[in-house]
Amino acid sequence: MSELDESLPNAAVLQATLKAATDRLAAELVTPTAQAPRWNDFEWRTAMAVSVMHGISGLLAERLRWQGPPAWQAFLAEQLDQSRRRERRARELLARLDRSAREAGLPLLAMKGSALLALGLYAPGERPMSDVDLLARPQDLTAADRVIQALGYERQTLWPRHDVYEPKGWGSDRAFGEHEANPTKIELHPAVEEPLPLQEVDITASLFPAAPRAGVNPYASPAALMRHLLLHTAGNLCHRSVRLIQLHDIALLGATLDAGAWREALAPASDGRPAWWAVPPLALARRLFPGRLPEAVLDEAMAPAIEACPHRLRRRVADRGLAEWSLSHLALPMLPGFEWSHSASETAAYAWRRLRPPCEERIAGRKAVAREHLFASSAWARKPRWLKALSFLLGSPPRVQTIYNLHRALAYRPSSSA
Repeated sequence: MSELDESLPNAAVLQATLKAATDRLAAELVTPTAQAPRWNDFEWRTAMAVSVMHGISGLLAERLRWQGPPAWQAFLAEQLDQSRRRERRARELLARLDRSAREAGLPLLAMKGSALLALGLYAPGERPMSDVDLLARPQDLTAADRVIQALGYERQTLWPRHDVYEPKGWGSDRAFGEHEANPTKIELHPAVEEPLPLQEVDITASLFPAAPRAGVNPYASPAALMRHLLLHTAGNLCHRSVRLIQLHDIALLGATLDAGAWREALAPASDGRPAWWAVPPLALARRLFPGRLPEAVLDEAMAPAIEACPHRLRRRVADRGLAEWSLSHLALPMLPGFEWSHSASETAAYAWRRLRPPCEERIAGRKAVAREHLFASSAWARKPRWLKALSFLLGSPPRVQTIYNLHRALAYRPSSSA
């Protein structure tokens, strides 16, 4: 499935279609228009895939002013309904986690989407909730594992940076987009850090409240939540897999922060350097959602970070649109994070790590390929890394996730209740 087949047009046409759909749907979130696009059936199906990949189906369902063809309208209505169901499930899971953690005397931090959910910035179902991210102190990881497994979850994948849990006996089949038939996963993190592309940026110390209580805690402040959103989005930008909903989160929360909160959000990480990694996500969010963020306040708070951000990275962010930084870009990049390097030696080390990652990453990757539904029929995902590297000599192969979502969109049929 990682290769183009007869159900898809050639790569150039497909890339142009992906970009057009991405740009149009992103623009509709800012300034909804009254006229529907004049797309053919394949272009509407591509728009479904783009909507799912960027996590914006719920927002589009609530905000579009025009009516598309029946399949598109049914898709959005079904996605909003399913997203609301999954949100209720996530809220119930967070409540159960809170009760169990309180009983165990265990402090946990509910991160990213769960924290945004608690703030009420989105209407029900507007923002997808595919998993619940938790932060636990290193000394509490064993207790957290017990609490999670006691709720009927089992550990599926041990990534080097976090553990992934799924409900027991759920199976591997997955529905397209948001659907209650898909499990709500739990990810347990001992730290919040991102390799950009190799140097670790660690912000863990600034996230937990000063005196965390037993149970599920909020962030130390809204600025701490913003700090995490920026770093997580930077990590996705580094791997060219950012989602529009992540940038929308930044714009939505950022509009509520004052100058002091922005200074806190952009404070140096554990390495002592200014928050250079926040520059790309903020630049893209400002471009996509003009007027949402406080420009003068942000310019002043960002000044030290801009100076510390690699010039090449700043230039690339200014030159490229959303599609190029996301799964809407069909071609799989060989070295997606090279612009994030601060030196030639770091770039070389990054290239070697891409070719020969550490053993624990290779093991976790093989387990993910074996379990993740989107890799099930992908010949590319099962190739050895040296063969993947050689494949780039013949041109960049298409991305597995993008092709998977396109195929699912082409096969989509509205349910009887949609």
